[in-house]
Amino acid sequence: MYDQEMMTIELRQRGLGDVCHRMAVIGVMLIAAGLRWASPGLVEFKYDEAHILGMAQGIASGRYWPLLSGGTSIGVQRSALDAYILAAPLALTGGSPQAAVIWLGMLGVLAVALSYLLGRLMGGRMTGLLAALYMAANPWLVFYDRKFWAHIQVLFSVLLLLLAWRVVVARGKRARFWFPVVAALQLLTHVLALVQALSWLGAFLAAPRRWLRRETLWGALTGLALLAPYLWALGRRVAAAGAGAALQMRWATAAGGEAAGQSLAARWALAWQLLGGDRIFELTGTGARLNGWDQALWWGRWLTLLLMAAGLLRVLLWLRDERRRPGAILLLAWLIGPILALSFGPLTVYLQYWTVLLPLPALFFGLALSWPLARTQTGRRWSPGGVWKALIISLAAAALLTVWTGAWDSVLARIDAGAGQQTFGRPLSQWQAAADAANDWAAKLGLEQVKVLADGVDPGQDGEPAAIAALIGNPPYARFLNLSGQSPALLLHARQPSLYLTTGRKMQPVLEDLGEEIWRGEGDDAIRLYKLPAAADANLSLTPLPQPQVFDAGMALVGYAFPQPWPAGQTVLATLAWRVTDPSPEVRERDFTAFNHIVRAGTDEKVVQVDGLALLSRDWWQGDVLFQTYRLSISEAGRYEWRAGLYSRVDGGRAQLASGGDSVSLSVRVENSAN
Repeated sequence: MYDQEMMTIELRQRGLGDVCHRMAVIGVMLIAAGLRWASPGLVEFKYDEAHILGMAQGIASGRYWPLLSGGTSIGVQRSALDAYILAAPLALTGGSPQAAVIWLGMLGVLAVALSYLLGRLMGGRMTGLLAALYMAANPWLVFYDRKFWAHIQVLFSVLLLLLAWRVVVARGKRARFWFPVVAALQLLTHVLALVQALSWLGAFLAAPRRWLRRETLWGALTGLALLAPYLWALGRRVAAAGAGAALQMRWATAAGGEAAGQSLAARWALAWQLLGGDRIFELTGTGARLNGWDQALWWGRWLTLLLMAAGLLRVLLWLRDERRRPGAILLLAWLIGPILALSFGPLTVYLQYWTVLLPLPALFFGLALSWPLARTQTGRRWSPGGVWKALIISLAAAALLTVWTGAWDSVLARIDAGAGQQTFGRPLSQWQAAADAANDWAAKLGLEQVKVLADGVDPGQDGEPAAIAALIGNPPYARFLNLSGQSPALLLHARQPSLYLTTGRKMQPVLEDLGEEIWRGEGDDAIRLYKLPAAADANLSLTPLPQPQVFDAGMALVGYAFPQPWPAGQTVLATLAWRVTDPSPEVRERDFTAFNHIVRAGTDEKVVQVDGLALLSRDWWQGDVLFQTYRLSISEAGRYEWRAGLYSRVDGGRAQLASGGDSVSLSVRVENSAN
């Protein structure tokens, strides 16, 4: 009777423990999802993110199927697998970037779940729960799980170690096949996966006889088949561009230049920061701890790193246990490989590179906190002392969870308020709001283009144009004007109004004087939309030429504006008005721009030269009217000629006038200001 009562009590304890544990696991998964899905518009959205989103949009629409994506710090083009991963939610939702954020968050939550399974295999249920908690709440891991572009998909890293554990410790047959397949997929996600090559070798050396099986061979052949298209495309790129020498130069530069100047301490400090979850507030553009959450991160970092050191010590002690030794060797090999590569490799190491260590820090964290319970638990039943230890451990984990989630929420709130644009970048929500407004206004005005004044003009190279190009409707098409030089320009249409999107204030006075602001985004440095009239209706003081001077490059000079007389020795703003007629494809390819030579009248003696157009010839549209402004001065009084024309920056050839010659001559009279 007594034994039956004790069995009933034990079963009740086990049942209650199972319920509590399952609730805790569900809670951790919900925390992971909530942190990764919170404010999906507050995502870092700079050049890399815009580039990969643009590629994914092209894949989702079926326009093209790339094999290569962007470059890397060592000069090797990476595979486009990350774009294909991102294309799935875009295809299902009609291109919603928010759906892409949620999709990536789901992959991160899956990595948290796999970390739980891995921790449970290694140290029991509490180890799994604590490892999952680390993966779920570390603010840097949350941040990288929300990025459109990351160096290694954490999911693949966790899955690889789980498969290696299944082979080395549990002797799993299927895992032998899937390990090389997942390794190939991780490599296709980013070539930085090669940093883990020593870990893969260590996994093999931990139990070579368990790997040398038929399943491993078939898995390796499948992995090579997955890599084959990427390697073929990469080989073609190298052969076509002569990239072999370029790669050697890039590697030598990394080895002898920037990377050589990065000390071992600086590299490890980045690992310290990421693995300890500290300094996430730097995303807001400040290096100072501004509030209580920032201060608490400092203590949380030390607690976390001390626990990881204790977990590592526990693994080292496993080496004395023959039964646990293979697993310990595997974990140590998985740790040492990336540390050696990132500590001594000839490349500049960035914060996100240390994600290749995952999920080891989470496992060490869980193994350390669950260590006191190792001798107080039999099966799934704890002694009374073990219950108290479990409660204390749970409270410590909850305190760290509170610090991490509070600090992350504080960062999101500050970014939402406009902080950190230089560091974090303009959030996706701001870019999307501006693109949506531009699309709506273009539809109202019946326009197929939006003129953009941003930092840069090339979506393939510059961050702001890349962000706009990835989100704008196409149509309306984005037209990018160069504001980086000393000669800004205004682009209007001959007959239609123009819609301008601006990210800065350089041209704001001109736009406000000629047109009207019709939309403004959030923040002090808000994106704005302006509506400007057609060129014929614009209030511009120009002197029209009696007849437009038409060049065979598809451009005509139609007017000018500069003072007559011109004050000697003073800087003057002078404007030429160009109208696009019908440029040929050859003109677009030859990169035409303007030259302006001021010579003494009746001679070829050049006294001033200023060249350039703010609009690349590849972006000339029929009906465009470009008002190009220059700043220049003429030192001496007298009579001069302004000779304006067009030339190719590819071969230097000049465009010819329909009336003969290669330049238009404008009379300039310069007088001393005293006269």
